[in-house]
Amino acid sequence: MTSNSRKGKSIGRRVNEWLHLWLGLISGLMVFFVCLSGVLFVFHDEVNNFINRDARFVTVPEHPVRVSPDTILANLRRQYPTVRTNLYTAYADPRKAVKIMCSTPNPNQPMLGLGSAYANPYTGEILKIDNTYGIFRLLAAFHMNLLLGNVGSQLVRIATITFLIELISGFIWWWPTKWNKSTRDKSFKVKWNAKWKRLNIDLHNVLGFYSLPLAMVLTVTALILCYKPVKDFFFWTFGHKGTDKTVFQALPQADSTKNALSLDQLLQGYQSELGIYAQLSIGVPNPRSGAVMLRMEHESSMVTYRGKQLYLDIYTGKKLESLPLEAIREAKMMNTNIALHIGTWYGLPVKIITFVVCLICTSLPITGFLIWYNRKFKKKKGTTRRKPTLETIGTA
Repeated sequence: MTSNSRKGKSIGRRVNEWLHLWLGLISGLMVFFVCLSGVLFVFHDEVNNFINRDARFVTVPEHPVRVSPDTILANLRRQYPTVRTNLYTAYADPRKAVKIMCSTPNPNQPMLGLGSAYANPYTGEILKIDNTYGIFRLLAAFHMNLLLGNVGSQLVRIATITFLIELISGFIWWWPTKWNKSTRDKSFKVKWNAKWKRLNIDLHNVLGFYSLPLAMVLTVTALILCYKPVKDFFFWTFGHKGTDKTVFQALPQADSTKNALSLDQLLQGYQSELGIYAQLSIGVPNPRSGAVMLRMEHESSMVTYRGKQLYLDIYTGKKLESLPLEAIREAKMMNTNIALHIGTWYGLPVKIITFVVCLICTSLPITGFLIWYNRKFKKKKGTTRRKPTLETIGTA
């Protein structure tokens, strides 16, 4: 930036521009990778469904009778002895196969062992087992900590806070000091037929402005997920008092002296919910907990749901009524926050918008760097010496 361009600017504006520039240069690479992983994660359900399209639907027999969940689980364990089952999902749509979230041992990268098994609800046949789910869980882990553990988590926190400051300072920089036709065109329109340097500036400024509202939502929800003080503050503003325990920490411990009920027994009284909800999901009892989660869902994604959730005692089948209300409320609020963050709160249209905004956010560090590079290192007009020609030599 030349000294002439600084004339007429307040100290506040110059400080804001300096802050925007150097925070962007310092954090740009981390912001790029975090946003890029977010872009790749948005359509995780659609990609998973496409890859498994051959196993997601079955032919409905003339007289359809569903086999029991325990029969399907037994078939899965018989066919894949090393598989650990986690969540069983049945659908109201008679054409849909049963889906079982499961995991297979993978010593090199445990997340890649996570997957889904599909079964025919009328024959109990295991149609397919697929590990696409594990790939997206690994991508989500990269998004949260760059696969660098606690150090990576801290780096992502810093990058997220920095990006929030960048959004705010970028809006202040974008705001024209004078509003006229010229500044309105530069602020709201991309000049697609301009030279690439001008086009790059427009892509940074104009697209950055249009993506700002949802980009702010994505950034704030990310801070709620990764910073407990931010989460506590936002939940407090909505009347949440806070809790020392999560729902999972408040669940009863497993009792080795008792036998857990089968999935068939646990689902008694709840199968009729499939007439109201689109799907029914229940955790598979395991020796680490004395309770399982049961969800009646209108729809769900890999990490969020829309519906009703409760917990059952695996030894009696009764609904747990003694769980802390604040812990249950916090779990619901976190589910809403995650849905806002990954774009699953209003179907495919919002996912598409979230994808586009994430893509723009991914591009901002690149276009911003190019703006700085062109202004810092471009050659000034008139400084390049002309090579002597025959005419100039002759006249000299």
